[in-house]
Amino acid sequence: MPVQRSTNLTTWPDMDSHLPQLASLIETRLLLVRNLADSLDVSRSALLANDAEAIARGAAHQAELCRQWSRLEDQIRLERVRSPQPSPADTDSPAARQHLRRLEDEWAELSGRIRHLTRVHVSLLRHLNRSLSVLARIAESCEPTYSPGTGVFPIDSPARAEG
Repeated sequence: MPVQRSTNLTTWPDMDSHLPQLASLIETRLLLVRNLADSLDVSRSALLANDAEAIARGAAHQAELCRQWSRLEDQIRLERVRSPQPSPADTDSPAARQHLRRLEDEWAELSGRIRHLTRVHVSLLRHLNRSLSVLARIAESCEPTYSPGTGVFPIDSPARAEG
């Protein structure tokens, strides 16, 4: 089970005074991407267990998180246009640098985690696809054995009842 981190990252006083909405949106982005990574982690277990219902639930949850992320990115872009850039004095403060470093580190960690989980999912899905292909070939090869022939009548057939 992934460790939950604190979602309150707003400790940068200069950012609070200059860019409170943008800071909040960026922190929301990190939380959303963390939730996406957690969901991918849970889905990996569903893929390994071949749990079709859990796979479908996970895919729906991940699709919703991706829609939310897309909307959030639009909001971030709008806020960046509206918000003034912080002054050099604001970004040079130790608190500002520490907050930026923490956000960048968390973003890098989450990006790496998402990439890894995505590669794992691709691998698992390829494996499942190969397994399904094998099963399909087996079913096709057994079809002549188990399908009724042309001269076979069903039990309640009128032709059989007459004869």
